[in-house]
Amino acid sequence: MKHKKNIKKSFKLIPFVLLIIFLVGMLFFKDGFNKFESQTNASESPQAKILHDRINYKDYSEQNLLSSEKTGRTLLFFAATTWCSNCIALDKEIKAHLNELPKDVTILKVDYDNDKKMKAKYGVTVQTTLVLLDSNGREIKRWIGTSFFDDLLSNLK
Repeated sequence: MKHKKNIKKSFKLIPFVLLIIFLVGMLFFKDGFNKFESQTNASESPQAKILHDRINYKDYSEQNLLSSEKTGRTLLFFAATTWCSNCIALDKEIKAHLNELPKDVTILKVDYDNDKKMKAKYGVTVQTTLVLLDSNGREIKRWIGTSFFDDLLSNLK
């Protein structure tokens, strides 16, 4: 009989033991997650800082276009799609080189699949087309594909 009472007491302690294990585990994993999150944010912050501070790489919209035109910024239209692997690679290349662009350049990423007006206006027939316009809206240069950044920078100087 005494043995059964001890078993019943042991079963009453199990929820408390599990709760303690759970809380210790949460503290351990929370600390590990916070360290991982801070390392991840630290590795992303230089690029995120460039994007936030310079704000020179935006999705195309009439408002972004007008804002850039009013300030006399040089525009680079980038016709891209979400499904195109070359567009994704080019997007990464642009983001990796943003700090090399002059401050008066704005890149507007145009949705190639849905923005027919922009495609017609600038004669864009394929995604990964980039069209560089001066502050007066005249085309300076056009690229199709990746690995254009060195040539772009030489055209901006």
